[in-house]
Amino acid sequence: MKTDNKMKTYEPTNEGNPHSFAGYYAIEDDTTHSLLAKYLVDATEGVVYCKPADKIAKAIAIMSLALNDLDEWRLVYIAKHMPEILKLAQLYPDVYGSPNRNLLGDVKRRYIADGKTVFSVIGLKSLESYRTNPPGIFKKEEV
Repeated sequence: MKTDNKMKTYEPTNEGNPHSFAGYYAIEDDTTHSLLAKYLVDATEGVVYCKPADKIAKAIAIMSLALNDLDEWRLVYIAKHMPEILKLAQLYPDVYGSPNRNLLGDVKRRYIADGKTVFSVIGLKSLESYRTNPPGIFKKEEV
């Protein structure tokens, strides 16, 4: 599956350096998860190197695809009870951009439309993507 129709929002920082431990040598190019795998390698400064990053990215792509089929109320349930799944799946649309569904945006819109505050239930920080609010092991992107 090619990624030609996607507008990517992440540019790999380690391209063309095959001798770096944080290189991309085991990441297959032009798959539906290759850019995400490169993001994982770059964001962790090579702690998650290319082979596991490729497998993790594949799992995140599958998770994102599965959550895309859910109605908004089901996404809200996952946000309340399993927010880590939602945040991991959100990495895919964060890295690849349009036309992928913004899962966290849909959940937040649903709460606003219902007049509820999702933030009082699960907290504002817990509903942010790992790309915009990375855990301690991930480095901050310079924008």
